Amino acid sequence: MKKILTAAVALAVCYRLRPIKAYAWSGTTHEDIVKKSLALLEKEKKQKQVTFYKDYHSEILKGCTQPDEENDMDKGHGKHYYSCVNPKGKELPETNGYYRNRFGDLAVSARTCLEENYTAAVSLYKSGDIKNAMRVLGRAAHFISDMGCTVHVANMKYQDKANNVHYAFEKHVSTTCTRHTADSFDKRLLKYYGKDNFGEASNKLVKYAGKFVDTISHLDPRAFDDVAKNTLPVTQQNVTALLLKFYDDCTSDAGNYILDGKAYTFKNEISGLVLTVTPKGLQLEKPDKELEQKMTVCLTEDGTFGLKIGDGGYVNASCKGYDYLKIDGKPVQFRVTALGKRRFRISTESTDYVKVLANSKGGKLSFADLEPENSAQIWILN
Repeated sequence: MKKILTAAVALAVCYRLRPIKAYAWSGTTHEDIVKKSLALLEKEKKQKQVTFYKDYHSEILKGCTQPDEENDMDKGHGKHYYSCVNPKGKELPETNGYYRNRFGDLAVSARTCLEENYTAAVSLYKSGDIKNAMRVLGRAAHFISDMGCTVHVANMKYQDKANNVHYAFEKHVSTTCTRHTADSFDKRLLKYYGKDNFGEASNKLVKYAGKFVDTISHLDPRAFDDVAKNTLPVTQQNVTALLLKFYDDCTSDAGNYILDGKAYTFKNEISGLVLTVTPKGLQLEKPDKELEQKMTVCLTEDGTFGLKIGDGGYVNASCKGYDYLKIDGKPVQFRVTALGKRRFRISTESTDYVKVLANSKGGKLSFADLEPENSAQIWILN
């Protein structure tokens, strides 16, 4: 496969809007969770899945720590949080099935990162780039693991000092995580992970992890062990469920994905208008065979993609023009979240993947803050 080288006052008081680091489990803990999740496939006698993954453990393990690396596209202040409670254990509200990140925003969060990386992994696999697909699947597993981490579902600020609960809990667990292993797989997870989206699976996991806020708040190492004993095996089972889902999506035509090198039409769900290539950039028009209404997806090794138009240009950062690249040039990137039935949400590199493409009032194309279930932000690809 070719690679392109080239809201409200009430919520505000629940979140402290100061920049913080986005650390969750250490790399050691992330790797331990994934290793045990892979081993659980064998323990559960999932032989087809064991064979499917057996040559790719190293790629999955590599991917599961990448989102915490400097300069990674998913590393950043507050991005690895998906908070269902505040630091005192008080429940925080959902918005159309989504919880918010550390700063009270719907995007970017651990859940939106899970969704985009998972869609990218399936897309890479279906496009024939299996090694990178497995690595990006590991990236998706990273965010499942973060959502099983109590401090990251309870909005607990990270500070690099011993009396900080977030720091102390994760440092302690990084030295003890090998003690905690799931004995078996909870088959009820198949129901939650078998759906078109990760909503129910993610929300059940964070609510479980959030129950232990008070337990870890007193900086007692014995309490840390008790929480790890409860949350790590559950998190391992959730990652195993993710592995089973990925196998199913990659070995059937049921998965929702995009293909490298394929030309698609992008039809807005609410208006029926189609992204159309014009001299003034992308505009929304009624379906018309006489207009240029297909663009080619050009996947990178991370599953992000550029949009190539008929004359060889690429959609630019504003979507109001096109970039004509020199050798080794890289186009502006986009990411998608699969929502089922060829429906996708599209986020933009130019906004650090915070905003999504939307059909705004008046039939204009715009970048908008995420509003789950808003059909103006959903695109049907064919």
